[in-house]
Amino acid sequence: FPDAVAFERRVDLLDSTARAGVGERLGRRIEDDSFAVYIARDAQDRLLGYTAVTEQVGKYRPITFMVGVKPDLSIHEVAVLVYRESRGGQVRRSRFLRQYRGKDSDDSIRINQDIINITGATLSVRALNFGVRKTLALFELVYRESRATSR
Repeated sequence: FPDAVAFERRVDLLDSTARAGVGERLGRRIEDDSFAVYIARDAQDRLLGYTAVTEQVGKYRPITFMVGVKPDLSIHEVAVLVYRESRGGQVRRSRFLRQYRGKDSDDSIRINQDIINITGATLSVRALNFGVRKTLALFELVYRESRATSR
């Protein structure tokens, strides 16, 4: 969010019911017990969007990435911050990451459905896809009312 002049950090605790609901929606259990978000605002204190940093294990090691979403909870940008695997580093390229733009929690975000796979990086692509879907589901859980008013 290049126009942001202020970021507010907010941490929401996720109880077992919230984790179970998100896990059920994703078809996979989540371990996160909190959700840390940076809320971006412009000079007039208008909401520009939200960002969250998360990690998902690729083949062996965690991939750390940031998901930025607009006020309507669609993806603004995804950026890989730290890539630790020896192969599959192509997922860091903007050409690949642009595929996530505009997606929201209603999109499946699956290999060869919404996201074109990278040969030799399938596990990294799957990890990013799941992490993005998980982050969108958490944004939906925590900021659902904001999404309803921005439509």
